[in-house]
Amino acid sequence: MYVILFLGLLLLWIVFNGRVTGDVLVSGIVAALSICAFCHRYMGYRIKNEWGLLKNVDKFVKYFLMMVKDIIIANIQVIGFVLSPRNKIKQCIIHFQSGIKSIPGRVLLANSITLVPGSVTGEMTDEGYTVHALTPEIAKAQQGSKFEKCIREVEDNA
Repeated sequence: MYVILFLGLLLLWIVFNGRVTGDVLVSGIVAALSICAFCHRYMGYRIKNEWGLLKNVDKFVKYFLMMVKDIIIANIQVIGFVLSPRNKIKQCIIHFQSGIKSIPGRVLLANSITLVPGSVTGEMTDEGYTVHALTPEIAKAQQGSKFEKCIREVEDNA
């Protein structure tokens, strides 16, 4: 019934144990089934959620790769900015709205902004985001960012 969740939990159990023996398999199966039953009963887990995630795996991989690339580029830019004696930091705080509807999507955007060096999400509310940035250019890049577009694309296909 919940094959992907069950197999993922069982595989994680085996990896953490570091060996495959009868007792590890039996206890892993019991633990994985218990967690699956708990998730179904008390957390509203449904099989259609798995299909929605599997349908968007390519978008999640694209998002992850885009995030890693932006973190590397931003690290290099911020290092150069901080070490250069000519540049002066012109900090700014901006407020903006996003078109993301789901709470997990909005949290993902807030965390993505914070993970990229040079900007920090100070507040996330229903009305939008408050972001602190090192420069006005970094701040402007947060509004309508490619992260937001990618998250909306996943929401539209879910």
